[in-house]
Amino acid sequence: MDVMTVENGYEADECRIVVHTMTGMCLIRLVGDVDLAVAARLRATLAAAVAEQPWIIVDLSRVGAIDSVALGVLAAAGQAARRGPGGLLLAAAPPFVTEVLRAARLSTVFTMFATVPAAMTTVLAQPAPL
Repeated sequence: MDVMTVENGYEADECRIVVHTMTGMCLIRLVGDVDLAVAARLRATLAAAVAEQPWIIVDLSRVGAIDSVALGVLAAAGQAARRGPGGLLLAAAPPFVTEVLRAARLSTVFTMFATVPAAMTTVLAQPAPL
């Protein structure tokens, strides 16, 4: 499996976005608070990932907080990914992120996995697009 890693520049108090590109999928790891201050950078990262790979996995395991703007960015990217042969999967969300998704009535919009390996296994089991 080919893997390419890109880490976006960030200030110490910002969210870090780490992108791992593999054959057929892109893993986007978010570290820190995901809010209005990072929304434009997250939107651009997700748009590039959706354009390049059918499956996007967003690792939320190290998210400190998430706001409604960031949830909107994730939802829009999920819709864009579903228009193609893949989708956007959320993985390893801390309990408070899961609660925020439920409160925003978005828990049914996303396919969620307890771990990143579980999400990757699901993607690898998908038939290759024609």
